[in-house]
Amino acid sequence: MSHPKFVVVGHPNKGKSSIVSTLSLDDSVAISNRPGTTTKARSFKLQKGDKIFYELVDTPGFQRPRKVLKILQEENPSAKERPQKVKEFLDKYCDSDEFRDECELLRPIMDGGGIIYVVDASKPYSPEFESEMEILRYCAKPSIAILNYISEDDYTKEWEEVLGQYFRIIKPFNPLKATFTEHIDLLEALRHAAPMWDSELKDAIKLLKEYRDEQKREIANIITNAIIEILSYKISKSSHLFINEEKLKDEFKEHIKDIENRMFKQIKECLNFKNSNFNIDKRDFDVELFSKESKEIFGLSEDKLTLISTLSSATAGGLIDLSVGGHSFFLGTIIGGAIGYIGAKYGYNELAKIKFLSNNTVQIGPIEDINFGFIILNRAIEYANRLLNRTHAIRYDNETIAINDNSSIKELKKLSSIHKKFREKKYSEDDIQNYKEIILNLLK
Repeated sequence: MSHPKFVVVGHPNKGKSSIVSTLSLDDSVAISNRPGTTTKARSFKLQKGDKIFYELVDTPGFQRPRKVLKILQEENPSAKERPQKVKEFLDKYCDSDEFRDECELLRPIMDGGGIIYVVDASKPYSPEFESEMEILRYCAKPSIAILNYISEDDYTKEWEEVLGQYFRIIKPFNPLKATFTEHIDLLEALRHAAPMWDSELKDAIKLLKEYRDEQKREIANIITNAIIEILSYKISKSSHLFINEEKLKDEFKEHIKDIENRMFKQIKECLNFKNSNFNIDKRDFDVELFSKESKEIFGLSEDKLTLISTLSSATAGGLIDLSVGGHSFFLGTIIGGAIGYIGAKYGYNELAKIKFLSNNTVQIGPIEDINFGFIILNRAIEYANRLLNRTHAIRYDNETIAINDNSSIKELKKLSSIHKKFREKKYSEDDIQNYKEIILNLLK
């Protein structure tokens, strides 16, 4: 086989499909609490372009393991003969409805796949699982056992005592909570379980890490482009027409919302969330972009804005004039700081001005509120971090938002300065790269 292939098997409703979804970064895997959702073996490949990192096969759960084992044991085969007995069982019963599920899960194993056996370690061990493990031992393929935790109880110790008799490697892994690091750790365990794919899995781990970094860079690019477009956006209309200021403001805001929604969609697709419809709490991203709540959650506090503006203005107005012994430094600081303070107080409430231009046009934009760039940035970072730390097995989301207003003053001043250049479209390539680097540092 040109790439690693693992068949995920176990009792019904123990999290097999969730593990396939998480490891394959694929949210199209059918997941349900209802037994029997998976009725056919289905393959999911994690790949980039033509390069396949590895393949996972989602399977139905065991239904009649004791009967199957009894058939396999009829002639008391030796260890050498057992894999052949499994093949004979498949040949005999592959067209039978009696052992349809067992045939579906055993066939890809006997075609060369390794075994990932999944149990729910939040439930007590029961002897009924021994028939399943014995059947898998008959297959004589590389194998690993995964301890999933569907509820909060923990029966790890008793499961490990039994699983250790059948599997060389036992690994806890919760597909709904697993971090990227835990994903990599599980792939390392599979390397040890299936030494014939050691080189391929080692390459897969390296490529997956590179792919993750590439995704983050693309997210930084998506966010930067959206913020430039939002902060510099303007609407111009002929002043010969009747202008309804409120409608013009609403049109301006709706377009900004559209840009942000497009950004969210691009981030979602960048991270391979193509089928998930997030049910996000009203306290989260359903917060109206232009509401007071959005400013309180995602923007900077008025005090912090004032501090940034005052420090920035003081720096701009504080050039020391050596010819007068430095006295102008103090005066420039006071004047510049006062202007910055007034600007911060004003900008915290004013989004954009409507201007009547000399060429018989009316214009709204670009954004005047110095807080607004931080609102958009924080919403984007929060959204991206939420998805970066979300597995593809989760089918709903009701988390509470985490506030992200802990950047250093130096970084905030730098961001504020770049935001101003974005608004005026006077930014350089260095400004864009610096902005992307700040975003990368905020992505966790």
